[in-house]
Amino acid sequence: MSEHLSEQPSDHWSQYWSRGPLTSLPEDFQGNYDGEIASFWAERFQRLPTRARLLDVCTGNGALALLAAEHAHCHDMRFEITAVDAARIRPDLIASHRPDLAEALASIQFVSEIPMERFRADAESFDLVMSQYGIEYCDQSAVAPIVASLLKPGGELALVCHASSSDMVKTMQRELLEYQRLESLSLDRSLSAWLKGQLDSGRLRERLVRVGQSIYPAFQSSRSPLFGFVLQAINQLARLDERGLRQQRDGMEHLLSQLQGGRQRLDDMLRVNRLLESEDWFQPYLDAGLVQVDHGDLLYRQQHHAGRWFIFRRAGQD
Repeated sequence: MSEHLSEQPSDHWSQYWSRGPLTSLPEDFQGNYDGEIASFWAERFQRLPTRARLLDVCTGNGALALLAAEHAHCHDMRFEITAVDAARIRPDLIASHRPDLAEALASIQFVSEIPMERFRADAESFDLVMSQYGIEYCDQSAVAPIVASLLKPGGELALVCHASSSDMVKTMQRELLEYQRLESLSLDRSLSAWLKGQLDSGRLRERLVRVGQSIYPAFQSSRSPLFGFVLQAINQLARLDERGLRQQRDGMEHLLSQLQGGRQRLDDMLRVNRLLESEDWFQPYLDAGLVQVDHGDLLYRQQHHAGRWFIFRRAGQD
């Protein structure tokens, strides 16, 4: 796979993680991953020695690393967990959003603003390398030999990845249409023009009202989180006079940044899913000497297709 995403830290992902969500799919998982996803990982953790070293690739805010830390705590195991991501990760901010996770977060070594392509650690030092909706954002040809070198003989690489047939991709595709609708109504351009002094406040209010009138019927029928967020912001801004708008300049910059960042993250996720349509996307891991042990589809709550899982093993131990 020659197309990849993570060689440089991504500001739009750093911005997203700074808001405190544990997963990249907050509409699907209000807290951490649960149900069949959590069960899949619990099975992997149970197979590890009592004192094991784990590496979480493209950790985000540490959702998977936290599942491992909580499993170790509940089963009297002693995991040493390293969590790496290309984005800026602030465990202190995560803990401020979720004080109940502060102790578990403190047990994880976060390696921030380091793409997996540039991550280095001692060879043959990890019992498990794992990733949840993450490693597929990397350059597989660069990452595969790194992962293979980091695994102990008999160590496993376990992945839960996006899949083009998953229910989450269908949600992303609907959201893409919503972003395209907002773009056709020039919402981003109007906000940007006003912030640059290229559009007067009266015209801005007119355009905001027009956007709201256009998307409100769709919001009523779909309850789209994106349209709901935009409508709430528009309703507040459209009522303000010149002075009020000036006082809300920081808020408008934040709104524009969230819209642009959300679209960039969506583009990243959809691009990854297009890449994963190739049946041999994981071939670099085989070329690096790993053996595919098993794979399958992951159903969440016994009905929602949540992606595919893969297990690879480094040779050297039965």
